[in-house]
Amino acid sequence: MNLTDEQLKLITEVVSEQAIKTYKEDMEKREISKQDYRLHNIKLLLKNYRALVLHCEELMDELEEFNETSIQELDIETISLESIESIKRSKRKSISMVYFIQGKMEAYKRSCNENELKYYQVLEKRYLSKQKYTISQIAELENIDERTVHRYLKKAIEDLPVIFFGVSAISFAN
Repeated sequence: MNLTDEQLKLITEVVSEQAIKTYKEDMEKREISKQDYRLHNIKLLLKNYRALVLHCEELMDELEEFNETSIQELDIETISLESIESIKRSKRKSISMVYFIQGKMEAYKRSCNENELKYYQVLEKRYLSKQKYTISQIAELENIDERTVHRYLKKAIEDLPVIFFGVSAISFAN
């Protein structure tokens, strides 16, 4: 089968256009997936925040003990220096994560105008306060419908990616 130069050119153009279109679609899917993943991570952090705080309250004392323990006081046969350093790093990561979340939530609160503060207050009651509130309790406390509580939570969580991840969380239109 012999193709003319014109036919080869036409085939090349069509294939190139399709390849570019497929590439762009793939990049859009990846960007959407990245945004979904960020939201997922934020929800996961919020959902586990109270447990992390409780964990870190216990860790602060333990970490202080680790820092004051000399190598001579350790039973070298059962505990290696590497394992202690690993434990210390893990505990520091947990504490750092709590401070990170607290800082981001404070930044979100400061970014809210008077009308948006209601979103923060619902988010705080649901995930951040020491007392754990149910959706119905929040609705009663805030004098709003339960559906409104869900809507406020959704809005607050949608506002968080930029605060948590900076400019990389902003989706710019081409």
